[in-house]
Amino acid sequence: MRVVDLSAADVDAVQRLLADDGGYARRVSGRPPSRQDAVDALTSHPPGTTPDAKHVLGILDDAGVLVGLADVIRGWPTADQAHLGLLAIAASRHRQGLGRALHAAVEERAETWPEIVRLRLGVVDTNRAAAEPFWRALGYAPTGESAPFVSGSVRTRARIWVRPVPRRETAGPRAAVGPSLRA
Repeated sequence: MRVVDLSAADVDAVQRLLADDGGYARRVSGRPPSRQDAVDALTSHPPGTTPDAKHVLGILDDAGVLVGLADVIRGWPTADQAHLGLLAIAASRHRQGLGRALHAAVEERAETWPEIVRLRLGVVDTNRAAAEPFWRALGYAPTGESAPFVSGSVRTRARIWVRPVPRRETAGPRAAVGPSLRA
């Protein structure tokens, strides 16, 4: 396994990954994933942020196939937080430790951002049963905050969860982070 930085040029690989989402897109948008979802995963960022705040990490299997991605926005919604917008693992690869490995790479990246003290994410109510046990096992906890969530035909709420970014005196690599997928 290898973790790489992804870019807009990786849209085809991301689209293939999202097509193997185990029903996630239907739970949170009421429809199957589209090519635009792949483009958005790689390029969209919240209002008030710049494109360089967005970091998309991918995890490749030994054959070089993209089997997971994590979308992180540095410094949003506050300067001391990094928001994890999506962590997706191919359904065919669930329960193999890939989500945990990819999250470790996100955590390592966040450790290099001295201003970031907290990782934040939203758990969409229609995906709670699938998502909450995973996030809880990684040390996230709900804040009690929620926000309206609207995507496609789904109108629900997203519950905000956070965890601190650990600081180590010497953070050794847990996953090899390499160049982009195209390398």
